Amino acid sequence: MAEKSLPKINKIDQPFWKGAAEGKLLIQKCRACGKLQFFPRVVCVNCFSSDIEWITASGQGKVHTFSWVRVPRNPAFKDEVPICYANIVLDEGVILESRIVGHAEKIKLGDRVRVKFQETADPQIKLPVFELTG
Repeated sequence: MAEKSLPKINKIDQPFWKGAAEGKLLIQKCRACGKLQFFPRVVCVNCFSSDIEWITASGQGKVHTFSWVRVPRNPAFKDEVPICYANIVLDEGVILESRIVGHAEKIKLGDRVRVKFQETADPQIKLPVFELTG
């Protein structure tokens, strides 16, 4: 039987996953120039400073793009199709790729969304997913 894959947590993104497990959506902020970034990195993408902190994002944003998956690569997801994947522009300005849950069939570009945290087989890993707010 196929299993759903989980993230392989490393030392760079560990704070992100710890925050998600606690119901917080964390992004990085450069202390040197103030640039916000996601996905987690060891240096700022703007000024290359390694003086980076983690901040809690609002968890709200809008749909930038989306795509439907009707035949999943991993058979463990066959009962969840169709699956809606979207690029979300958080209110803080960074882009995050995630799934849309809930009433995803109504999705349109520009729709407002908010983060939820989905349980997994590992109690220490919760996946940030988004739901439509309007």
